[in-house]
Amino acid sequence: MAWVAIPNSPDWEYDNAATVADTYTDANGTTASGIRTFTPTGGSVQLTYIKVRRVGDTADTSRGELSKSFWDARGTEDDLQPFNMTVRTTAANEAFTIPCQNYGTFNATIDWGDGSSSTVTTYNDSNLAHTYASAGDHAISISGTFPNIKFGNDSVAAEKVIAVTNLGQVGWQMLERAFKNCDNMTSFTSGVTDTSSVTNMYEIFYACNDMTSCDASGFNTSNVTNMGGMFRYNYDLTSLDISSFDTSSVTNMYGTFWSCQSLTSLDVSNFNTSLVRSMFYMFINCQSLTSLDVSNFDTSSVTNMNGMFFGGSSLTDIVGIENFNIEGIDNTIWLSNFMNSVTLPTARYDALLVNWDAQDPLDNLVPNFGSSQYTAGGAAEAARANLISTDGWTITDGGAA
Repeated sequence: MAWVAIPNSPDWEYDNAATVADTYTDANGTTASGIRTFTPTGGSVQLTYIKVRRVGDTADTSRGELSKSFWDARGTEDDLQPFNMTVRTTAANEAFTIPCQNYGTFNATIDWGDGSSSTVTTYNDSNLAHTYASAGDHAISISGTFPNIKFGNDSVAAEKVIAVTNLGQVGWQMLERAFKNCDNMTSFTSGVTDTSSVTNMYEIFYACNDMTSCDASGFNTSNVTNMGGMFRYNYDLTSLDISSFDTSSVTNMYGTFWSCQSLTSLDVSNFNTSLVRSMFYMFINCQSLTSLDVSNFDTSSVTNMNGMFFGGSSLTDIVGIENFNIEGIDNTIWLSNFMNSVTLPTARYDALLVNWDAQDPLDNLVPNFGSSQYTAGGAAEAARANLISTDGWTITDGGAA
């Protein structure tokens, strides 16, 4: 008998044995070859796998059975897509280790791409290390239950990764710093994957500075709370489709796109930011972006916008910025360097000054609005003057138009 984690249901495991001795003796029906046959009212025959229980519940206090018809409809474990990546070694008998952290339950098979394979059952299993007899590119495939990977813990291993071709369905639970410092990885493809149980994607692609292509369209981010530094220092990234991201649970967007300096466009128009507290350096040094639509941003929970658009020298418009709620800013420097180098259209900067003056912001803020100019002699100039005289603001901008 062996208890195996149920793919995509990391809190539960099933008994993969096929012996009558492993059945629940108090279950209805008859059992043969590890499968219980039960004929419910109505006359149809239902087949069920023997045992399902919560992971590690040896007392079977939280138990059940898994319907074979349900299992067959969803596909067996063998039908789930593996995690595929390519690593490059440059010398004979070079070692490579897959770094993980102590999070989740491991029960996976690694195909090393050279005709050998290993089984791993713990985050620090010795079988996570492998020596390649010959130099070259090696296509690694991991199947089973593999809840996390963390190259941020091993810069030597990170240097050997050159591509991820499929993130796979291996029961991902944690992707914090997963591919951090993989600076030789030129492309990433999420492919067929399931990240619905992942809550942390902090610095997942930090310093992947040679990555030109990142397909994250397969990510399910509905339970992710931390996207801090997610694409930080992705200098060469030229295209990034994150329009399908569900950010409704995210609280941290600190430096999410920090120094994505080759991106010319970025669609964040569908982002739900109602729970986000930090937007500190969120788009800093995105110097090739020409415009952004943040009209859907809810900033009512945000406490820090310091340097949010700093260095956006090509930005000619930030749609919706005038509607930002800044009443949550709780430190006098958390709005400084807000958008140095940016020049908003005069009409938008006018609306920003009027709308922000109508709020009840923190006193003595020191916002920098780049070279943006306001209309002289109108409501915007009056609002600006009031923010300075009444609220004690020190404003840096391009002056009157």
